[in-house]
Parts: sequence; structure tokens; C-alpha cells
Amino acid sequence: MDEITNDWHSDFYAAIREIFKNEKDKIDIIQEQYLSKEPLRIDVIVVKKNDDYGIDKQIARIFKKYNIIEYKSPEDYVSIDDYFKGLGYAYTYKSIMNDYEKTNKKIDDIKIEEVTLSFVSNSYPRKLTKFLKKYGINVEKFDDGIYYVKGEWISIQLVVLKELKNVKENYPVILLSDNVYFGEAFEELLKSINDVKDKDEKIRLLEAAFRVNIKKAVEVFKMYSDRVNEETQEYIIKTLKEANLKIYTEEELKEREEKGIEKGIEKGIEKGIEKGIGKTLIRLLTRKFGDISSDYKKKIENANERTLTEIVDHIFEINKIEDLDEYLK
Repeated sequence: MDEITNDWHSDFYAAIREIFKNEKDKIDIIQEQYLSKEPLRIDVIVVKKNDDYGIDKQIARIFKKYNIIEYKSPEDYVSIDDYFKGLGYAYTYKSIMNDYEKTNKKIDDIKIEEVTLSFVSNSYPRKLTKFLKKYGINVEKFDDGIYYVKGEWISIQLVVLKELKNVKENYPVILLSDNVYFGEAFEELLKSINDVKDKDEKIRLLEAAFRVNIKKAVEVFKMYSDRVNEETQEYIIKTLKEANLKIYTEEELKEREEKGIEKGIEKGIEKGIEKGIGKTLIRLLTRKFGDISSDYKKKIENANERTLTEIVDHIFEINKIEDLDEYLK
């Protein structure tokens, strides 16, 4: 007789199928379903080596020992499902990972009170916070760009990059957003970029800044290029050339300003960008809500680039045309 093997999970699956055998036409019963096509990965985790060490940074006031950070790109936002996925990561990390610098996993060796969760995004997730409030979970502003979620088992914060104002401390993450202090943040990067120790990371931030706001980055570079060493200057100029942009000399700029060409082109680009975004937005809203009133069309046509971009960023959170009033004030 063949040896009987223990496969309790398959036994349980068979038992469940038997219990629900009369409902098989109405339900699906799936065994050991994978939750993800790819391995689950946390964007970033910050682990404090010393439990008593306090990190004196604005975005780290909430930090404990294990600090999970989920990041959304500039065009993305924190959705309701993203929130629950983040919670899932936090609880999964607590349940399956070893305590820091330990080789063996023990039951409850990572305490739940040692875990925090941070969601970092360009814009404030209005739809998510409304959803949380509906279920008794409140979001309270702690500082500029920092919001604490109250009512969950673990400590959670929302970091809104476009609202951060402490440029000196937060310039690396401000460069990943459309924050009004983007220019000042880029200036801080240029001031620090000659430090050879972390040059690779600084260069990566440079590239990211050009992708986020190439116009402003070029403008600041022209003003502060003398603070950057020759090697870095050459790299930046090469990057700009690849993007079909030219860094003019002071003499060239002066000549173009005197002829009114520089200013005219700049204003034309700005108006062209605004007009293009406005037309795209009207088309998206028309597809979503049908015909929209001439009043809203006029407001959109008169709105600046920043306002139009913000509406586009939140297009999936706009449930009725009147929601535009929150942006078009």
C-alpha cells in the first residue's frame, strides 16, 4: 500500500467543495490562488538600527523601527485599493519577516506597534480621505504636506509632495513633484551636487528633475551653473541637448531679450501649453459627463497651467461636473 501523505490544505479544499456542492453553479471555489503575478515588493523600507534613535526629519516624525513607504509617481495618486494594498504589505511584513539582524523568524518578534506606513504622492488623495471618513477613520493635518491617519491599528501618514515647504530638508522629494518651490529645490540640488560621495544619486535626481519640469530646471541651471563643477555642467548640457534644448550664453540671451524674441517665445510656449491642456481637459470631461456648459468651458480656457494640471491629475476622482468648482475658484 502506498504511503499516505499529509496534505491538509488539499483536504480542507475538498471539505469546502463538499459543503458547497449544491451551490457549484452559483459560486467558484479556487484553491491556493496567487494574489500577484509578480513577487510582492515594498517600494522602500526604513529600518532603525537603534530603537531609541529619533530621526529629526519632517517626513520621519511618525517613524518607529520598521517604516514602510509606498510611493506614487507624479502622474499617479493613492487610490482606495492602494491604501489597502499598503496595509496588506505592512501586516505581511510583520507576519513573515525576521526581526532586524536575526536569522530565524519567531512568532511576534516584530511587534505591530513597531511598524509604520507612509503613502507618498504628488497630490492630496481627496477621494481616499472621503472614503476613510465614511468608515470612521479621520485624516488630520500635522504639518505642511504631512497628514496623519487616525483610527488604524498602525501609525499611517500621507505625504503630499506638492504641499511641502521645507525646501532645505525636503528638496530631493520636492524635485519629484510640481511643488511651487521646485525651482528652489533644484537650486539646493545644484549647490550640493559637487559632493562626490553621493554623486550617482544626485545625478539621478537631476535627470528626474528634468523629466518633471524641464523648463524650470533649465531656468535655474542658467542662474546657478557657476556653482556646479565642469564635469557636471557638461553632463547637464548633454542631457539638455538630447532633449533638444539649448543652453544659451549670457550674450545670446541678452541679444534675444533686446529683440523681444526670448520673451515672446516663452509667453507663446506658456499659452500654447495652457491651451493644449485646456482642450484635452474639455475633451476628457465631455467624454465622461457628456456636453458641459459654456460657463465651465470658459473657466477652463481662462485657467492657468497649474490649475489645469491639477484637474487632470484628479480626473478619476471627479464624479460630477460640479466637482470642478473646487479647482476653478
